Amino acid sequence: MGRTLATVVQLIEAEEHVWQAFRRALRTEDREAFDRLWRHVRFHAVPASMANRPVPFEALLMAMLVGMAKEISDLRLKAPQP
Repeated sequence: MGRTLATVVQLIEAEEHVWQAFRRALRTEDREAFDRLWRHVRFHAVPASMANRPVPFEALLMAMLVGMAKEISDLRLKAPQP
């Protein structure tokens, strides 16, 4: 019996593919930020799979937000304190 549901990695790849036209329309300097968001999604693929959301993109957005929040927190820790 075969799988009936796509794996989270397959969902990520499919969703990222759908957004490629948007990526191409971005300014060159914004493409790195876009790519960084998708790296956050791939890094948090396991938690995204555990979310089991009816709309899978919600879990991908949450993975992006968690990654961005961590980046901000890390930058705050590295910033000189007044």
